[in-house]
Amino acid sequence: MNSSIPIFRHKKPRRGGLSVLARVGMGFALVLVLMAGGGFLSFLAAIPEPQQPLDASSAPSADGIVVLTGGRDRIAVAMQLLEAGRGARLLISGVNEEITREDLAASFGGDGTRFGCCVDLGFAARTTVGNAEETADWVAEQGFGSLVVVTSDYHMPRSLALLRHRMPAVSFAPYAVAMDGPSTNRALRNVKLARILVTEYAKYVVTLVHHRLG
Repeated sequence: MNSSIPIFRHKKPRRGGLSVLARVGMGFALVLVLMAGGGFLSFLAAIPEPQQPLDASSAPSADGIVVLTGGRDRIAVAMQLLEAGRGARLLISGVNEEITREDLAASFGGDGTRFGCCVDLGFAARTTVGNAEETADWVAEQGFGSLVVVTSDYHMPRSLALLRHRMPAVSFAPYAVAMDGPSTNRALRNVKLARILVTEYAKYVVTLVHHRLG
């Protein structure tokens, strides 16, 4: 498998409308206002603890498993859950169209695994909103009523909000994966973490507002 090709697709930048600087400024202004009201602390409290290393005896189970757009670690964890029988099928959502099934099988589905029989690939999603739409179509096709959701810890609150909005009758069991491995530069890691959390919180707030208005 060519390691230079990302497994997941990435959102294409928008053209037109507000400038990037204006959008960033508005976003941070919104975040600062909401943080003052305690919303940011509530968001942090909603982020689940990463559940690693995998303990199959305590891992949640459901009809199916979905792993959302992101790093390779998420797929590895989702495959472990599938092999442990925590779901009948696994959807990998948001796969880069340049990646083939054979590429993924070579990395995550060796001989004797359930990759060949029980893993479905979704190539349409480019964003978390797209993940939710792609997952909803898959759930309807499979007739599932419950899902284990695998994604990074910071990404879980927004992912669940989008999934529940699209599929109110489906139950979801989160299985969080740690965002990153330890960094040798603690200061840089803290800056990166703060930036990711603030950005994700802004997206989470926009998601909630959009759902309430629409």
